Amino acid sequence: MNLRSFLYKNSTQIMVWFIIVILFVWVLFPLIWTFLSTFKQPLEVYDTSSFLPKEWSLSNYHEVVSDDNFFRFFINSLFITTVSTILAIVCSVLGGYAFARYAFRFRHILLLILLVPRIIPRASLTVPLYMGFAELGLLNSYTALIISYTATAVPMGVWIMSGFFKGVPKALEEAAIVDGARPWQLMWYVLIPITLPGILTVSIFSIREGWNEFPFVLTLTTSTEMRTLPYQLYMLSDSMGIQNWPLVNTFSLMTIIPILIVYLMFEKKVVNGIVSGSVK
Repeated sequence: MNLRSFLYKNSTQIMVWFIIVILFVWVLFPLIWTFLSTFKQPLEVYDTSSFLPKEWSLSNYHEVVSDDNFFRFFINSLFITTVSTILAIVCSVLGGYAFARYAFRFRHILLLILLVPRIIPRASLTVPLYMGFAELGLLNSYTALIISYTATAVPMGVWIMSGFFKGVPKALEEAAIVDGARPWQLMWYVLIPITLPGILTVSIFSIREGWNEFPFVLTLTTSTEMRTLPYQLYMLSDSMGIQNWPLVNTFSLMTIIPILIVYLMFEKKVVNGIVSGSVK
């Protein structure tokens, strides 16, 4: 088989792989540049003659970690994300079960209305949230951020869990009730294990939104002690005269690594959960 016939017979596959390689390079190149720039000096990133660092240095990582407030910001992000994720899971499980099992009036309309906050730009919600939390005296507090983060994660979570609960046969619930299971036992021992992929999917989405959230923490907090990692990244890039891109990229990389690790660990389960929930 000569080259011409080979190309003719496999032209479709070659074209597909060509597009995949182009997209792969297009997506991966900025990430590689960001990673390599963390080992450079501030002015070295503007030198287009060399893609690799001339002298590899960990000074940027040391500067980020040696900042006394870095771990404070990390703990803030971790605490707020964890608590809001737990609350979002609880609300999503209960709400999804209610929409899936109880035939109350206008439930389909209410389920549709539940997604309205998802289509509203988050920045447009900051003013009413600020005024509301100001009236309640909750500005500059973990409570305000946890409530806001939870509220943004619940609508999608309810939709996902509703699809999973609809796929659970009612016969399983009826059998458990006949055996004397109480409502909390039915939920804990029967429904939750079956819908665990959906719960995991909701948790990953909630973690992602909570960890990366910026407009709410910018609006609802004022003190340095309440800052999260995205907020500090904004302050870091905004407070410099000449932009120190290696330091900014280092901080960005250390911010996204935790959520990247979590997503890579559960990627297949998240994808399977989304597909299963949509099919059911």
